[in-house]
Amino acid sequence: MLVRDSFSLFVCALLSTSCALVDIPRVPRRVPFNEADFAAYRGAGSSTVAGQVIVKSSDGETHIGAGTTISLLPVTSYTREMVEREIGNGEYLTASDPRFQPYVHLQTTDDSGHFVFDHVRAGEYYVAALAEWSFADDTSYQWACERIAVGTGQTVRVKVSKDVHHPNSPGLVISALQ
Repeated sequence: MLVRDSFSLFVCALLSTSCALVDIPRVPRRVPFNEADFAAYRGAGSSTVAGQVIVKSSDGETHIGAGTTISLLPVTSYTREMVEREIGNGEYLTASDPRFQPYVHLQTTDDSGHFVFDHVRAGEYYVAALAEWSFADDTSYQWACERIAVGTGQTVRVKVSKDVHHPNSPGLVISALQ
């Protein structure tokens, strides 16, 4: 449950200057928000990022990641710190600068685990997700975060997957499919 709560805190930190879950100690950010770093990501673009979340269980069944929240964040020094420290190290940073909110794109997968971000500006982005799957009485959560490049007018297809049947499975994986 702590992992799932950390995603809630991550999304809360992306979107707000305060969070109702204040009992978790937060650490200061090292990188200040610099609006100039986000200028290329301002406004609508002509590209699309689309994909699906799927988990293949140890019994060979495929489980669809319905209702999974996917975030698409421009790559800047500000977001790099967020990804490295919050997702990578499990730290809880102080809330994001409110000027960051327009650059945060969130989607929830449909019943088939599909998601689409339309009107994306060309540039580099982090695609991040926290997938949940249940087998028998066990519920597991796994972070995935990948850096992708999106060209003008391009559609980038992304697969967020986990194969728990394979003993050397690297965990939840986001792969760009061209």
